[in-house]
Amino acid sequence: MHLTWRFWTFWGALLASPVAAFLLLLARPQWDSRFMDTTFHFWVVSGTAVAATVACALFLARARSLRETRTLFLGLAFMSIAGIFAVHGLTTPGHIHHALHAELRVSAWLSVLAGASFVACSAVTLPPHADDWLRRNGSYVFAIVALALAGYIIMAFVSPDWLAFVPADDRRLQLAFTAVSMTLLAFSAYRYFQSFLFARLPSQWAMVVALVLLIEVQMSLTWGRLWYLSWWEYHVLYGLAFVVLFAGWAIEAWRAGSLSVFADGLTMRDALGQLNRGYSQPLADLVDAIELKDLYTLGHVRRVAAYALLTGQELKLSPLEQRKLALAAQMHDVGKIGTPDRILMKPGKLTPEEFEVIKEHVQRGYEIALKVKALRPVAAAIRYHHEKFDGSGYPDGLSGEAIPLLSRIVSVVDAYDAMTSGRVYQPAVDHEAAVAELRRCSGTHFDPGCVQAFLTAMSRRAAGEEPGVPPRPRLSLDASAA
Repeated sequence: MHLTWRFWTFWGALLASPVAAFLLLLARPQWDSRFMDTTFHFWVVSGTAVAATVACALFLARARSLRETRTLFLGLAFMSIAGIFAVHGLTTPGHIHHALHAELRVSAWLSVLAGASFVACSAVTLPPHADDWLRRNGSYVFAIVALALAGYIIMAFVSPDWLAFVPADDRRLQLAFTAVSMTLLAFSAYRYFQSFLFARLPSQWAMVVALVLLIEVQMSLTWGRLWYLSWWEYHVLYGLAFVVLFAGWAIEAWRAGSLSVFADGLTMRDALGQLNRGYSQPLADLVDAIELKDLYTLGHVRRVAAYALLTGQELKLSPLEQRKLALAAQMHDVGKIGTPDRILMKPGKLTPEEFEVIKEHVQRGYEIALKVKALRPVAAAIRYHHEKFDGSGYPDGLSGEAIPLLSRIVSVVDAYDAMTSGRVYQPAVDHEAAVAELRRCSGTHFDPGCVQAFLTAMSRRAAGEEPGVPPRPRLSLDASAA
């Protein structure tokens, strides 16, 4: 997505319009018409909320990424919102129950608070032991929450006054609920907005929009007048939030086949943020996140970095350049965070349109590197690692020594590892066949000097035998050194 001033103007105006309309109704009470239709409230609110609950539950139950803790919490957030809000509709007086019970008022407030709490959990980094436990038990957590929601709905029917102890009309309690809910939602919207700026995917923007709409829901719920337009507004915004949410999920299901992009974007954005602040551990987290985009290539990034380091040593690069080379090799595919899984793991030949999507990862990786101080020195190497020596590569068609040396090295070792480890669309070949292909493409695809340096380094290491996978290099991530 291109973030032009038109983009920000359009969405800024669109998201601000509900707030403007609400404030106008409060400022002009004569325009805030009363509309008390319990039948409409019962059928529309109940039907929409129940349908949204079922849709969330079915979607989550089928999601391949349910064991990803961030995705799990995200799904539980919206399933909880819809499930609890369904009670608000189902307990409308004059239908299932003829009297007004506490469940109607409590459910409206509780739905936002529960959803805000779960979505905030999806936006933070959990301690490793908690994350590991949730990965192992994600399906059970989902089942427990689903059963709790079902129990909440059942209790509203069999014992409609069981929440009578909650002082739902206490203004101080309402304002406390509002403060907590809006704070959690604002925090989550900010975190997902950071993730959107990182990968710029439409589905991530849909998530940001849905959260902003929920903030506006809470505003209307708190300060709107019961049965007046200012109060009805939050019902409309609730519906819009779910429309936007499901649209985002549908887009991601179509383009990538899972909801993992939400988790990937946050995980990698967190790691980059820590790396930018001088921590070294996030590099390992970033490498893991890149490799987990495609389990078929697990280990590829580390092997490429090790091969690149051997080649750089053969070319007599300085220690500083070697550190930059190893970092560039490990981060060369960081832009794949935004590439759909269905394209990355497609077993057959890519269509021209799909190949254009693949090509976008170098520009995305370049933009990511420019935003991170520790990666900025290798941004060009990341951008140009798919250029070819004869000028037929991408993104800019550079040729010869116009291609940065680090990119030329990464191009050679990346191709070697791809050939010898295999891909979903092609079987692996042995060392000799890969070497023959590198020699054949020397001078066209690859820099002849880099090819020769790599093969010489491999020959020396293997002492005449097929080399094993080099160990992962231990690198200094001092931003000043890189």
